[in-house]
Amino acid sequence: GMARETAATFKKELNEPKIEIKEEFDDIKDYFDSVEIETENCNRFYARVLKDVEIKESPLWLQNYITSCGIRPVNNIVDLTNFVMLEYGQPLHAYDLADLKERKIVVRQAKENEIIKTLDDQDRKLKTEDIVITDGVNPIGLAGVMGGFDSEIKKDTKTILLEGASFNDKNIRKTSKRLNLRTDASARFEKGVDSNYASVAVNRVCQLAEEIGAAKVVKGEIDNYKNKREVTEVKLRKDKGNKLIGIEISIEEMAEISHNITL
Repeated sequence: GMARETAATFKKELNEPKIEIKEEFDDIKDYFDSVEIETENCNRFYARVLKDVEIKESPLWLQNYITSCGIRPVNNIVDLTNFVMLEYGQPLHAYDLADLKERKIVVRQAKENEIIKTLDDQDRKLKTEDIVITDGVNPIGLAGVMGGFDSEIKKDTKTILLEGASFNDKNIRKTSKRLNLRTDASARFEKGVDSNYASVAVNRVCQLAEEIGAAKVVKGEIDNYKNKREVTEVKLRKDKGNKLIGIEISIEEMAEISHNITL
C-alpha cells in the first residue's frame, strides 16, 4: 500500500517483485490431497508444499527488515511468511505437514465450546462464529488470527504446508476482540484482504525459500477458490473526484495517479 502511495505521489512506476521459482520437485499429490471449505466465511484457501526444509536463523538482511517493522525474528520459514505479509498485506501461515492427522485441510465454523491450543500455548474456548482450520480431525489453526500449537514449525520440521487464504473480515474482528487476541494477521484480515493475493504471496515465499536455501519447492498447488474476484472497471467523473478530494486536478493527473492503484 505504501509503495503504491509513493509511486503515485512521486509519479514513479510501481515495481512489484518478479516471482520466479527456478526448480520444482516431485508433485504436491505425493504429500497432500485436498482443501475442503465448509463455511461461507472462507472464500479462498491456496496451498503449496516445501520439502527438505532446513530450519535455522534467517539471513541478517531478512531479520533486520522484519525487526525494523516491529516483528521479532523466529526462524527462516516463519520470518519469510512475515516478510511477504509486509510486502503484500496478505497474512500467511506455515504448518508442519507431519503433524496433520489426515492429508487434507478442512475449513469450517468452530463448534460451541470447542478448544484449540494456539501458538502462544494458550487453550482457547471457541464459539460457532469462529472459523477454524482443521486437519480433518482436530483444529490446527484459528483462522485469520493465530496458528495452532500442535502444528507449529519446529527445529526438526522437514515438510511444510504453506497457506494463503481469505476470510470474512467481520468474523475475524469478532473473534480477535472476544478472545482479546490481536495479531499481525487479524489486524489485516479484519480490514479486508484481496483474495487474489493469496496465491501471489505463497509463491513469493516459495521463491524466497529457494533463494536462501531454506527448502525445495514441490511442484503443484491446491487452490480452493469459491467466488473469484474479477478485475472490474470503475468509472470516475472528474467533477465527482475533485469534490471528494477537495482540490482541483486534471483528468490527466487522475489517470496518472490511478495507474498505480488496484482496488
